[in-house]
Amino acid sequence: MPFWLVRLKNFLAILLKNKLAATGFFFLVFFIFLAIAAPLLTPYNPSGSVVSGKFDAPDWVTVVNGPSGYSKNIAFPGLSINQSGSGLNVVASGQTPTSVNLHIVSGGQAGTVQLLESLTYPYLGSPRSISGLANLVVSGLNNPFTVNVYLERVGEAKINLWYPTVINATRTYAPNPAIDSALGAFNTQLGLPSSGVIDAASYLFAPRAANYNYVMQFAVPSSFSGTIKVTQFSMTLLGTTWGILGTDSGGHDIFTQIVYGARLSLIVGLVATGISIGFGLIIGLMAGYLGKIVDEVLMRFTDMLLVIPNLPLLIVLVATIGPSLLYIILFLGFFGWQGFARVVRSQVLSLRERPFIEAAKASGAGTGYILVRHVFPNIVSLTYVSLALSVPAAIVGEAALSFLGLGDPTTITWGQMLQRADQAGINTANLAWWWIIPPGVAIALISLSFILLGYAMDEMFNPRLRRRR
Repeated sequence: MPFWLVRLKNFLAILLKNKLAATGFFFLVFFIFLAIAAPLLTPYNPSGSVVSGKFDAPDWVTVVNGPSGYSKNIAFPGLSINQSGSGLNVVASGQTPTSVNLHIVSGGQAGTVQLLESLTYPYLGSPRSISGLANLVVSGLNNPFTVNVYLERVGEAKINLWYPTVINATRTYAPNPAIDSALGAFNTQLGLPSSGVIDAASYLFAPRAANYNYVMQFAVPSSFSGTIKVTQFSMTLLGTTWGILGTDSGGHDIFTQIVYGARLSLIVGLVATGISIGFGLIIGLMAGYLGKIVDEVLMRFTDMLLVIPNLPLLIVLVATIGPSLLYIILFLGFFGWQGFARVVRSQVLSLRERPFIEAAKASGAGTGYILVRHVFPNIVSLTYVSLALSVPAAIVGEAALSFLGLGDPTTITWGQMLQRADQAGINTANLAWWWIIPPGVAIALISLSFILLGYAMDEMFNPRLRRRR
């Protein structure tokens, strides 16, 4: 086994004996797993896949609050074709659970064709919305006919979704208005107020009702010649609950956003911190070891940046250059090194007077060799601790900029989730608490993991802290 692997193994064994380090390491491994395994944990796009209705609660709320008033997504799963008239030739093709392409060619006899999808609505709450399709593509028409699309609650009256329409030309026919409970025109067609005082989804699908049939029916006249193609005969009901963490205002899966947000938040924290630690290390080493005019210039430059508030400066820069995750990472890195540079300088000022440094100079070692081989190894523990403690600041900094609307709108980070929730007017008093609590908890936990690891490493590397315990 390579020597560096042995050293890493021994380092982790010693570090994880500390309870704080073990706790922080557990949370960190958990978020790294989320970031790496995101495509395996969820099949959806964080902002491109509409999985359910808007502001759907998590599925598990039915366990806490009871099933009353809640429902889940459902689509009409079955399809049957009824026909009458010996001359009709009905051929179905491309059939799937929610869509069918149907070719109908008459052989000279009149007849009625009925397409039907049926289900039993099993939930104690109405669906949040419904949408349906029922398109006809007619070609070679010589005799007009009438088509009707309706929803039937078995044993009760039929509700017309697409009023009887005369098919009298060769073209594509679609519901007008579209079958969509979000449209005021569709509500008006059902006899409901267009303002949505009475919801079309609740009106059409009552909780725990009997079986429903979604029907398209038309009568083919005698001596009919031509082709009737029925496409996308389907209906989808979006429920009021979804998944582990529910949905946002666009119907996107919040769990997917949390998982993919872990990846970007870790990238932001680690890369920005790596940049700031690198800058602080170089400037601190040069200022502390070279001294004189170099020390004076570098430290006065550092002091100048220290007195400038970082967040207002970042707000101005990002607002001027444009919202981009790359710019945020660079700005967080370039303006986060000053404190670390001063700490490194103070340590180097002490180290450069040590006998082993004087011996290295006497033997003819150059400045670069002494800094790399003698000074840096003696402050590497300080670098590890600062790295662990600086990552949370970078993650929180990105979240703050995104929350203020200065983040990259094309990416999903935890800060971007909070900003979108704020734009939608969500707060803890609203029902969509599941949109703001998960990203807030995630930011807190990943920050806590690095802080615990930083404190544990400080305790391990600092002899004074070890003696206190």
